[in-house]
Amino acid sequence: MQGNRLASGSRVAIVGGGIAGAGLAASLLFNGRARGLTLDVRVYAGGTAERTAPPAVLTPECRSRLAALGCRIPTEWRAHELRGVEIIAEGRRELLPAASGGLWVVDGWPQGQGGLEQVRDVLATAASAQGARFVSRHVEKVERQAPAPDAPASVRGAGPLVVRAQGSGDRFHAVALATGAGPLMGDAFFKGFRPAPTVAAVQARLRHASPRLELAPLARLWIAPLPTVDALFLLPGASSVYALAFGPAVTPADLCQVLMMAARDGLVEEGFELAALETTRLPYGPGRTLVAPGQIVVGPAAFGHPLQVGLSETLASCSRAAVALLDGGLEAAALERRYVREGLGELMEDAAAGARSITWLRRAGRRAPAAFITAKGRRGMGGVYGGGVLGMSAPTPTALLGAARWAGLREVVGSWMRTTMEPVPTAVPELEPDLYYVVDDDPDAREALTALLESTGAKVVSFADELALFCAVARRPPTAILLDVVLHWVDGLRLAEGLKQHPLTRNTRVVVMSGLNRPHVRQRALDAGAEAFLPKPVDPERLLRLLTGHVPAPDTVEPDARPTVSEEALGSDRYAS
Repeated sequence: MQGNRLASGSRVAIVGGGIAGAGLAASLLFNGRARGLTLDVRVYAGGTAERTAPPAVLTPECRSRLAALGCRIPTEWRAHELRGVEIIAEGRRELLPAASGGLWVVDGWPQGQGGLEQVRDVLATAASAQGARFVSRHVEKVERQAPAPDAPASVRGAGPLVVRAQGSGDRFHAVALATGAGPLMGDAFFKGFRPAPTVAAVQARLRHASPRLELAPLARLWIAPLPTVDALFLLPGASSVYALAFGPAVTPADLCQVLMMAARDGLVEEGFELAALETTRLPYGPGRTLVAPGQIVVGPAAFGHPLQVGLSETLASCSRAAVALLDGGLEAAALERRYVREGLGELMEDAAAGARSITWLRRAGRRAPAAFITAKGRRGMGGVYGGGVLGMSAPTPTALLGAARWAGLREVVGSWMRTTMEPVPTAVPELEPDLYYVVDDDPDAREALTALLESTGAKVVSFADELALFCAVARRPPTAILLDVVLHWVDGLRLAEGLKQHPLTRNTRVVVMSGLNRPHVRQRALDAGAEAFLPKPVDPERLLRLLTGHVPAPDTVEPDARPTVSEEALGSDRYAS
């Protein structure tokens, strides 16, 4: 140590081995070497990795920053480029075109690694080549503990910060937190630590059973597809589509319902399979307390917003944190000034503006897509790092906030002056007589219901997986849908509600069935728009009377040929509780 600054031999710990952790390690060692310093950098890369393996979007700024850190960018990363991002809201669409060669989609899933993992590995390789050490241990807390005066010289010179990781305790002169926007350490990092606020999100991977999916030239952002979903982002990869839905109360069921709506409206190809799904968190603005003596926070843990596509902001925070630690010293006041106020000022303002724009885009409704175009035409006040939304150089978050606020105010005022009318598609397919859809994840129940209805001469299509139902209903509207409550991805009550909310499917008859014969379940089914609620075991005569208005006379079907609907086949839901 030289006074209160990092010197040759200083030990630095980085908590988190993702993009931010590997990027900071590479930046620290690169900038340290430029100043004639040799640092001992250790990256604690333990923790739970995301199972969904998101792709990465590389903007020109991202690629420049990676190259500056000594990363070798594989030539195959340029194989897939986006033509732009389509903004959708209430039937209105606008395209934000990308410059030629601007947006690269890096992805190898499911045959190989997701794009973020690939970029992380390239950064980790560059950092390791400069001397960083990666250890697969999970950090529980960081303590400030001065070494005892009688401790060995090696301990006294190892630094006042102790990193506790799976039973071990190692000393360092500085510690950086780079764990992303997921579960954070809170006061276990330092007392009073206030990271970036976050919003709930659900991410998934879609793929087709047949290997015919090709990279679509457009990513899509669907604003407010459901009351609980602020937006759905669809990013095409080489052999799959990455889907991300976010909102304060979003759930996996919300994402599944929106994906069915997206398939129905042609935003994703029909016949997709939901191959991976999990909850996550997204940064939703700037953090408040990001530094302490010798401690600093980088990447999404420090700031960000859901419309941030690409890695430019994360990599920018890494380089600015490295400069602050090397030039600004380890005092809290110096780090606050050099890193937060001087280094992250524009990035923090953009994070706040990006998060606030989400609220106004929801209020703007059908005017939201045009707000992006308006904002793109305004002269931005952004810095040199190119911090536009959705991976573009424009519009900037600040410009988008202004345009979204104006569009939201116009929509609110306009709604007072007009009668609310939902746009109806110009061509709604006619109902197909005697066509029934059966949705139940119990194969015995599906078979029994199918046999019962077919005995009346009806045509029956059964679904074990409810994800394909929406697009099937829009293409071939049935006479009625028989819907179980307990399904794989979305409960039947939410599914019924979604069918009734869209013009293409709102007139479809829905009958809900469940072994949970409780008043509140029955009332929820009726409130969701179901025509009737039938308890399991289903009474065949009651079902036929409800659907057809009569029960076939006994002599219309041979006694031995009449189907029997047993309580085992149409019994209570297997998972009802």
